[in-house]
Amino acid sequence: MTVHKGWNAKLWKDGVQVGYADSASVEINSNLEGFFELGSRHAVALAEGNEGISGSFSKAWIDTNYLNLVSSERELTEFDLCFTIGQGPDIYVYCYDCKFERGALDIPQDGFLKEDYDFLAMTISII
Repeated sequence: MTVHKGWNAKLWKDGVQVGYADSASVEINSNLEGFFELGSRHAVALAEGNEGISGSFSKAWIDTNYLNLVSSERELTEFDLCFTIGQGPDIYVYCYDCKFERGALDIPQDGFLKEDYDFLAMTISII
């Protein structure tokens, strides 16, 4: 199995490479719920709930375009994100119809400025 390091993650927005991510994560939550018969300790069925896709990424440089997407006074803009991971046969994680949920700047006394963003997506595809 090939090992991929997070610092190889490239960040794409609407088909244009906009940078590299120090770290990135995507979580898919299917909200499973177990149904139990009266008096039973074991579930008789598992029902899928609403699917939620969320993620975050962190970068070690400042790009005010992202912060403007979070802090604008108008409606949040939808966009597509793609994380490319690896060297050789790359892995592509596409997140479609995303909106930023939160943006944060970390300004330490010594070290690198970092920006962290959380987003929600409508659909996901992994290739």
